[in-house]
Amino acid sequence: MISHPLSDQLNDLHKLLNVLQTKDYVFSSVMLGNISIGQHIRHIIELIQCLQQGHNGGCVNYDNRKRDFRIETDRQFAIECIEDCIHNLVPNDRPLLLIQDNDLLKSVNTSYYRELIYNSEHAIHHMALIRVALREMNLDLVSEHFGVAPATIKHHEEVCAQ
Repeated sequence: MISHPLSDQLNDLHKLLNVLQTKDYVFSSVMLGNISIGQHIRHIIELIQCLQQGHNGGCVNYDNRKRDFRIETDRQFAIECIEDCIHNLVPNDRPLLLIQDNDLLKSVNTSYYRELIYNSEHAIHHMALIRVALREMNLDLVSEHFGVAPATIKHHEEVCAQ
């Protein structure tokens, strides 16, 4: 199923938040321009929520997301939101209209599966940044593959096998 990588990433985030202390969740990372892990988590969750709502309505607008600041400060609430995202991943594809709030391109045709791929890549990017914040705090809480694209993992495995 196409949502499998995103499900894995959400499960990795869930595991992290279950062992991360709240003080570390809200810590402003100097290495990330004083952004917290919680802020990265909020951004990941809210884009997925936009997509899930878009599946029902036929269009998605990531610019028009809720921006629920409770997600970035309340670790337990973020865990619940991640669980909802995992539970609400839709197994069937459908055409969508992606709407953007800019002057260059107002909308483009896309699909739910294409946007799942986008959200997966987006999550990987933010998970890599979360990993930087964890290193700054000297916390070893994630696997070596956390925040690494599946294609990169596969490539490294192939290189090592040679």
